Amino acid sequence: MRWYKLKALMKRDFQISVRAKWRFAELFYFPLSTVIIWGLFAVFTRDFSASTGLMVLAINVFWSFSYLSQSNTNMLMNQDHWSGSLKQVLASGISEFEYISARIISSTIMALIVMIVMLFVSLGFGLGIFFEQPGITMALIGVTLFGSIAMSIIVAALIMYLGREYSFLAWTLLQIFILLSAPLYPLTILPEVLQTVALAMPYTQVFLGVRMLIDVGTVPVYVFVNGILVVFVYLILSIPIYYLSFRRARKNGMLVDMG
Repeated sequence: MRWYKLKALMKRDFQISVRAKWRFAELFYFPLSTVIIWGLFAVFTRDFSASTGLMVLAINVFWSFSYLSQSNTNMLMNQDHWSGSLKQVLASGISEFEYISARIISSTIMALIVMIVMLFVSLGFGLGIFFEQPGITMALIGVTLFGSIAMSIIVAALIMYLGREYSFLAWTLLQIFILLSAPLYPLTILPEVLQTVALAMPYTQVFLGVRMLIDVGTVPVYVFVNGILVVFVYLILSIPIYYLSFRRARKNGMLVDMG
């Protein structure tokens, strides 16, 4: 892995993100407005149930973080397809893993900055538990982040395998994974078949942990162990899938068509 290659691509990504107005809306406007909307909901429901509104707000904070961590990586790659600059990027001699690693690092930095802002905004609505339990909060953020990294690699592989017309997977595929991760409800709400599927989702344990943190103020160790194991499997599977898809796209000329 050549750091100067990653650094050059990351610099380019940050320049594009700063100049593109729609990127600002995606990175800051939607996540922060979502936190404010559900923060006001938490204030409204305080008289009915002290924990319900805060639980919804907390889930949306991590929901937005997972979306940013995954989709931003893939949107940076899509930008190469849409601008026709992919050929120039690949012509620089960057490898397939340097190409996606730079995007993952850039996306992670941006997502963590937004996450910090969301946590401080949510503090204003009474969601102080994340600051009272910093160790648990960092662990939840870590599992979410690595789960999103694995998802971004899988999505990148799918787009390269299926073609640029499937670029919409960058912002749509995660939704079904969130749905099956039981974000705002226990697994028992789902049909029995889907309960088994939910256990294999990368965010199920994260959302369970967030709900437990709001409800009882702590999260059992087994929640993190289960979450880490599932995310680890996703990471292990995503790397060869991406590698094979990239090699196939380069061999059959699809990379040229995408760029």
